[in-house]
Amino acid sequence: MQVPAMVNEVLDTYFSLIDSRCPNLLESYYIYGSVSMGAFDSGSSDIDFFAVVKRSLTEKDVDVLKLIHSEVQGKFLRLFLDGMYVAAGDLSGNADAVGLYFNEGKLQGYKPFIKDHIDAFQIIKYGIVMKGDPGKYGLTVDWDLLLENMLTNLNTYWVGWKKRCEKVGSLDYLGMLFSLESIEWGVLGVTRIYYTLREKDITSKVGAGEYALHTLPSKWHRIINESMGLRKNIKKSYYHSVFERRRDALNYMEFIIQECNDFY
Repeated sequence: MQVPAMVNEVLDTYFSLIDSRCPNLLESYYIYGSVSMGAFDSGSSDIDFFAVVKRSLTEKDVDVLKLIHSEVQGKFLRLFLDGMYVAAGDLSGNADAVGLYFNEGKLQGYKPFIKDHIDAFQIIKYGIVMKGDPGKYGLTVDWDLLLENMLTNLNTYWVGWKKRCEKVGSLDYLGMLFSLESIEWGVLGVTRIYYTLREKDITSKVGAGEYALHTLPSKWHRIINESMGLRKNIKKSYYHSVFERRRDALNYMEFIIQECNDFY
């Protein structure tokens, strides 16, 4: 997979900074997500990364990484490096590792790297190796556990998010009316899980939408096409009413959540 020129520009800046300020820290560095799926869009996509470091991070290392990410973010305002740093030694055992997590150019704290998670599968199967040996860590994914984790995510995060969108007067309720990102996030978010549960694979949000168009009844095609158009930054809407669009989005999410639970 060819890395977009804009992404390479961000990474060149990042590697220049980290090589000069944290020499010999990085052992491996992978890019995954929309870039490796061939679905990167500079207006809506993050640059997802997974970095393996040679040693446990010191307080000084963390401070330097914070500055590096801040400088990269300052230069590329709309392109976010979103990912984590995990020590190589923590990947050797059976237990999940814990890594330093950055999102939108800022340190968000520590986060578990769950080996039987869809992110781990993406890194193994689709990750673009920018530095290091992709097979060195012996990462494997137990699909039964991965699918259980995805279903748990569906029935906790996504069900909870949908309920907040249904609560009159909440910010999420208003977002479903007036935020194009909320429509796309909800509809295509659950559709990707639908795809993965059925196909035991991962695809982009648009790829999941296209899959749904071929596998779901035509009554859902309008909201799927609407969400795919929003993802592609197409402003022309399939709807004349934001209330009708909100209704279809929530009904679609309810349908997909039930389909996933019934299938699994």
